[in-house]
Amino acid sequence: MVSARQVVATVTTAGGRVALAAAAILLAACGGQHAAAPATPSPAASSPAPQGGTSASATGSVHLPARLLGLKENTSATAMQAASILRRGLASRLTGDVVGEKAAVYGGEQNASPFFLVVAGAWAKQVARPDNVAHLLQEFLVAKGFTDARLLPAGPHGEARACGRKHVQAGTDTVCECADHASFGAVLYPPGFTSSLSDAASQTSQVHAAVVG
Repeated sequence: MVSARQVVATVTTAGGRVALAAAAILLAACGGQHAAAPATPSPAASSPAPQGGTSASATGSVHLPARLLGLKENTSATAMQAASILRRGLASRLTGDVVGEKAAVYGGEQNASPFFLVVAGAWAKQVARPDNVAHLLQEFLVAKGFTDARLLPAGPHGEARACGRKHVQAGTDTVCECADHASFGAVLYPPGFTSSLSDAASQTSQVHAAVVG
């Protein structure tokens, strides 16, 4: 099992802030025990899993472009290692629920800011009610100590969104998680990247539109 401690120990890009960001997004998106759509999920004990899924396989896929939100994918060794840890963490914690996991760090080359992190995957089975998943995401963020965790209105492509803040040494990280019928994703923005949860949700919708195939 991959721990946040391993992320902190191995990632030093962007003055160490990527390490903190990676740890936070890993906890937000992949924490808890994985379970395949439990009948009575406990947000504090299990990861958010798709509710109301059909028997049909999901037709969605995710791909990470070379640029997102105007920033290039960071392909340094440490950033790639962070992305690998996040990808494997998502896969291990949501086994059977999410497939085709991908993760990346954008920006932050040579300790320069800004930067942000993305982790995403396709649901193994289509989700009939993404808003149900969003409620689980919000409750999960609250259980993991994210402040101001709230549901945001559905995005322009119908994706359900939940965002929250996490206080870290450098300031306040913002995490937004989103889900549609075929995919799940989470984005972490470091201090100063977004002006509000609504702004973070808007940028997350731009990311969602770019990564969902």
